[in-house]
Amino acid sequence: MTDRPHLSPKLHLTVTHGFALHNSRQPAFRREWHEHDCGMLLWPRMGRLKTVWDTPGDAPRAAAHATAARARRAATLVRGAAVLLPASTSHLTASEHRLQQHGELYLPPDRMPALRYGAIRLDGPTVAMLEALLAPNLSTPSASWLVRAIVEQLVTSQPLAHPEAPASIAHRMVWRFTQALECDQPLPSIDAVASELGVAIRQLQRACQIEFGTTPVAIRRRVLAAHARALIATGHPPASVSVQLGFASSGHLHRLLREVPAPA
Repeated sequence: MTDRPHLSPKLHLTVTHGFALHNSRQPAFRREWHEHDCGMLLWPRMGRLKTVWDTPGDAPRAAAHATAARARRAATLVRGAAVLLPASTSHLTASEHRLQQHGELYLPPDRMPALRYGAIRLDGPTVAMLEALLAPNLSTPSASWLVRAIVEQLVTSQPLAHPEAPASIAHRMVWRFTQALECDQPLPSIDAVASELGVAIRQLQRACQIEFGTTPVAIRRRVLAAHARALIATGHPPASVSVQLGFASSGHLHRLLREVPAPA
């Protein structure tokens, strides 16, 4: 990932009607880190989408991983949920299944009042209006009216609940690994996780042996292998998965998958 995400300009598309729409049916969808020059509402219509975004005021990308992890947010969206982002917000979106369909509504900053940004729940009326907005024969005046109504409805939207960290030390370590992968970040080292959890390495090793019957290093490899298999299963080529997960070559990824068998 580069220090500066790709700019995907959309503001010019909103000049005529005050908004712009995009409806995607691309299989195994994945859009790497990018940002728009306007606000965006993204909502799934079919399938599951993983979305990751940088919150305002994030530390530079070169900062420590722990700092970046606290500033970055991730959510898995299904029908009835959405992510709402202001302009110039770096984000990534990927489907968790081969088949997916989602919509994107772009709005200039002056058409976005005091809205709740981030992952949100969509109520029934909002879902119905978004579906109507993508109807092929909808007139432009009707679409403009719907967009105004959708924005007004979004003012009362509620946030999606973020999962809480588990209580046990060993499961918190696994949770930390999973959060890093979900946020498109490299896996932290065992030493780094122990430091974040405020425990000694030996204490973490004992906890993993008691709860999982193996070492922290083996658990870390299991988490990484499981994530790689999930990406490949959604249609992503092993070569791109290898690059995404930071392997020096595809051969290293294949070696990990051979050495760490999938759960029965």
